[in-house]
Amino acid sequence: MSNEQFLEEERSARDSQIEDRSSPEMEEKSLGDPFETLNEIREETGQISELTAEENMLVREFFAALHKIMKPFAQTLPISTALLPKEWGTVSHASLDLTGQLLILYPDGRMRPINLEEQRHRELLLKITHDIIPKLKRLVTLHRQNIESRVKFMSFVTKELQNTAKAFSSDASKQSTI
Repeated sequence: MSNEQFLEEERSARDSQIEDRSSPEMEEKSLGDPFETLNEIREETGQISELTAEENMLVREFFAALHKIMKPFAQTLPISTALLPKEWGTVSHASLDLTGQLLILYPDGRMRPINLEEQRHRELLLKITHDIIPKLKRLVTLHRQNIESRVKFMSFVTKELQNTAKAFSSDASKQSTI
């Protein structure tokens, strides 16, 4: 499933939830008792506040974990410019840095940092997250393969050197007995 399909399904589900909540029965009930409606609004607002606090914490933890994962491999990850809002204009390059800043480069050389921790960029953060996960996997896999290659090479060289060293050791012990 593409990022766009996933986000469209999310929006459709959210829109249908809004439609479900604004059913005629609810409107009749709310017109009959404004105090009950105000109480429901207060409860919903409280839930929004709790969810927003949880989301803020999760976003901070997300970027802390991303920083730890990216640090050994790359300072930035390229981001598809197709994910960016159209109102940002023509963007020649976009990348995510270790701190969670989205770095936007325009064709005229201007650079614009975007703090993805900000609430107003959460939908964009979701799109970017879908974009970077396969890239992180490739980075980690490539790093593992590089280490395996070095270990294989060093293992072979070390065994050969040890065998050569044994030959010198046995020659030295033969000479001391002569």
